[in-house]
This record gives sequence, structure tokens and C-alpha cells, in this order.
Amino acid sequence: MKTIVQSISFLILFGVSQIHANLYFNTKDLTLLVNETAKLTLYFIEDAPEDALLTLSTNHPDILTTNASGLIVKNSSNYQKWAIELFAHNAGHDELTVESFSKNINTNDAFVRVTVQHSKEFALISVIVGWIYFTAWSISFYPQIYENWTRKSVVGLNFDFISLNLIGFILYSMFNIGLWIPEVDNEYLERNPRGHNPVQLNDIFFSVHAVFATLVTVIQCFCYERGSQQVSYTAKLIMFFYSIVIIGLSIVIYLQKITWLDFLYYCSYIKLSITLIKYIPQAIMNYKRQSTIGWSIGNIFLDFTGGTLSIMQMIINAYNYNDWASIFGDPTKFGLGLLSVFFDILFFLQHYVFYRGNTYQEFNNPADLQVDNDSMSTEQEQTIENINEIRFNNY
Repeated sequence: MKTIVQSISFLILFGVSQIHANLYFNTKDLTLLVNETAKLTLYFIEDAPEDALLTLSTNHPDILTTNASGLIVKNSSNYQKWAIELFAHNAGHDELTVESFSKNINTNDAFVRVTVQHSKEFALISVIVGWIYFTAWSISFYPQIYENWTRKSVVGLNFDFISLNLIGFILYSMFNIGLWIPEVDNEYLERNPRGHNPVQLNDIFFSVHAVFATLVTVIQCFCYERGSQQVSYTAKLIMFFYSIVIIGLSIVIYLQKITWLDFLYYCSYIKLSITLIKYIPQAIMNYKRQSTIGWSIGNIFLDFTGGTLSIMQMIINAYNYNDWASIFGDPTKFGLGLLSVFFDILFFLQHYVFYRGNTYQEFNNPADLQVDNDSMSTEQEQTIENINEIRFNNY
């Protein structure tokens, strides 16, 4: 009777989601310091038709070891547990797993993901840095919106950049929201049975908020003065190509040749490609105009802050968890972060160095430009010509 009560209590404690498993640890994730020891409990809650041998192992013995390499499941009891000790030796990521030679024992959930770190302080700094750059990136859209509103003009803001940015964030939102759909989440866990869903709630918030803020900017482009600016033929061609790719992927999904998870990953790849090119039109436009008027430097400050802190967090984590492969083994995220910072530095140079003294004034009425030509110097005439060109030409 006591054994039955213990089994029922244990099931209630660990939830209905784990009833299908008959062998598992009291935790799935554990964080340790180097040279720290931790105690775990391994549970078995079903009848064993015969004695069975369990083997415990880690992927990297130089990072993590355990005090038990083998355990015996007795067939005389339907509730058994063992105390396991873990010893952390070096920083890194490892996994403690259990295997059984008996087909009657399910070991799928018998694992613990272990992170060994050098310092709790570095982990805290990483979290703080993460929230700072998340905040910086989240509010980086508003200096441009504010500048458009105060000027009642979007002259100087490149429409190719806005269009590509909107498509990129829509695809990013699709990826983040999609991975939280139960069916897609199950697909991910089937492929990565001992992994975490990579999308967090703040990822969804950031991407959806980015779509909203970019849409506000798009609306401003229709409402405020824009001169003869429009989306370029090149940008239209790029967006058309992306549209054809997405339509093609949708057809392939309908034919059940790929899964929704694959589709979302392809969307994320398109988003990455957009991140690679989206700043180029604005940089070229600033160069042609020899001015950054209309392109908010506040946006660049916040984007630069977010980019540098993101890279800093990656370096802190790489050191703290001895996981340099996260940077150099998969350079996509690190490279994109560096690329964004590179463009931010270029925009700083354009704003404060290359075109620092290049300003212009906008006139609502061309008649405001009429002056006595005879009284103008050659330099003044050139200034008026530049004003006319900036005011009425396509940038």
C-alpha cells in the first residue's frame, strides 16, 4: 500500500506529461560551476518483468562524470529510485544519459542536460546584457518614426530599406510564432528529442513589435512628403523573387514533400539574406545625396548598441561555458551581428564625418526660392541649385 501511494504521489508531482515514461530523473536541466558536485534522483515506477541493467554515461568525461556507471532494476518492485552524484570538471555543455538492455524499460526521458560554467557572475552579466540589447533593438524603430513626424517628411529615408525590413520581420515573426504552434513544436522535438525550443516569448514579442513599428513607418511614407521617392526596380525584383520562393515552398508543403518546420526554417533563411542586404540601399542613397538628412542617427545609435551588446553576450557565454564553437563553429549569427555593426559605423562616418556640414532646407513653395539672381554670388547660385535638386529630384 505504501508503495502504491508513493507511486501516485510521484506521478502527481511530475505531471501527466511524463506518465508515458517509466524511467527518468527529477530534473531535465542543471547548471553547475566548475568543480561543483550535484545530487540527482533517478526514478523507476513500473513493474520490471525481470532484472535489468542500466548504464549511465556522459558525452564528455572531461566535462562531467558520475559516481555510478551501472544500476540494477529489480523485478520485485514497481517503484525504485537511485541517488546519483555528478562531478563538474570543466566548463561546457554535456548530457547525462541512461541506457537499458531491456526493451521493457523506456529510457527516452532518462537524461539530464548539464551546463557547467566558470562563474555565476558572468551568467548574470550575460542576462543583463541580453535584456539591454533587447530593449535597445525594440525601441530603435522610434527615432526614425519621430523624425518623420516632426519633419512631416520621409525625404532621405530609403524606401527599399523599409520594404525589405518589413518583409524580413514578417518572415521572422512567422518563424517565431510558428515554432510555438503545438504541431510544429512537436515536429521540432521529434527531430531534437533532447533539445529546447529555440524560440522564447521575448523573440515573439520583438518580431511582432518590429512588424508593427515598420508598418507605422510605411504608413508615414504614404502620408508625409516623399518627393518622387519610390521602391526601386532592383528591390521590387528581389521581393518578387522571394515571393516566388515562398509560393513554391507552399506548393511543396501542400504536396507533403516538406514539413511546416522546414518551411519556417526556409523563411528564416530568407530573413537572414534580407539582413545581409537591407542597409545597402540606404548607404548608397546617403552617398548619392552627400547627406544623411532624413535618416535618423538615433536609430543607428540604438542599433549599434544592440549589435555590440549582442556580440558581447556571445563572447561572454562562449568564455563562461567554454563554447567557442557557438561563435566560430556556426558563424551565421556572429557574422550578421558584425555586418550590422559595420553598417552602423559606416552611417556614423557618413553623418559625423563625410557629410557633416551638408545640410539643406525644404520649401513648401518653389517661389520661396526666387531671389535676385544679379545679387547672388556663384557660390549662392550653386547652393540654390543644390536645394532645388534635393527638393524636387528623386534620391
